[in-house]
Amino acid sequence: MEVVGDYEYNTKDLIGHGAFAVVFKGRCKTKHDLTVAIKSITKKNLAKSQNLLAKEIKILKELAELHHENVVALLECKLLKILERK
Repeated sequence: MEVVGDYEYNTKDLIGHGAFAVVFKGRCKTKHDLTVAIKSITKKNLAKSQNLLAKEIKILKELAELHHENVVALLECKLLKILERK
């Protein structure tokens, strides 16, 4: 189980992938009935798509203000430092 802040996911629970990210099904550690989608973007892809990522986060924040059941919300955004194995 991978952990990102208050959320956890299994890399086997792949929802999909796009141009610069993969999305996993996850859940909140404190509210197990809260299912979330966790988008993982590699630093390599992030460097190529910095503008695209900023636009996507802006759109998600605006959509989250609608509070509609069919619209996703951006719950949290984290930058994780992952040590590479040599």
